[in-house]
Amino acid sequence: MTVLMTLFWRLAIFRASPENAPYSPSLLALVLAGWFVLQLLVGSLQTALPIGVLVSSQLLSLTVVLAGTGLLLSFKGLQGRWLQTALSLVGVDVILTLMSLPLLALNASMEQSLSAIELLYLVLVSWQLAAQSFIYHRSLNVGPFLGLGVAMTLLVASYAGVVLLLPEVVTGQG
Repeated sequence: MTVLMTLFWRLAIFRASPENAPYSPSLLALVLAGWFVLQLLVGSLQTALPIGVLVSSQLLSLTVVLAGTGLLLSFKGLQGRWLQTALSLVGVDVILTLMSLPLLALNASMEQSLSAIELLYLVLVSWQLAAQSFIYHRSLNVGPFLGLGVAMTLLVASYAGVVLLLPEVVTGQG
């Protein structure tokens, strides 16, 4: 497990590429299970929405990102890279989510949100977008800015899907 977390950290700091990830469907399933538990924890720290809405929104976002990744890889004739790309994307998300947990827990324990904590959280979200951009750059054999465009497009598409299908996530009404 330490080797895997080290790989994900190296991906997050642009020192490894998706092709360094093992080609293992069972490992992807394990990492997805860990990701899911972390997302539930993060969601519970950030909002009072019902668990069903949290689960649905996270699964919808993940589906958009992984399906969009699959479509783009297929378009480029690189569908054999999907598993390693998916593992890399989810693994980086796990690492950066683990880093955000202390900030979110601290923020949740306070009566009023601190601007410094929100700023640090925004830095982590931006870092995740940069890491995803790098993963797309390497997986799709495109330039870094096109990788950023892909990452941003999938982020917006996943957000739009959540807003359209689960508006209570945005309105805060459960």
